[in-house]
Amino acid sequence: MTLKEVYTWAIQNGEESLMLLIEFLILEKEVLDWENDSKELNLYFKPNNKKRMNKLLKEYKEGQT
Repeated sequence: MTLKEVYTWAIQNGEESLMLLIEFLILEKEVLDWENDSKELNLYFKPNNKKRMNKLLKEYKEGQT
């Protein structure tokens, strides 16, 4: 499944956190692309990345409003 498909699913199911993560990685950091496999997200869900990712996503979300 591509990130575009996952993003579409997240929109349809109200998964705001997942939408934000994908937007952040593709649009802000440009480390992934809409056609990447969803497995690429596994790195960002690892426990050792949780604290840092939460901080980055919170800052990103605040910058959008």
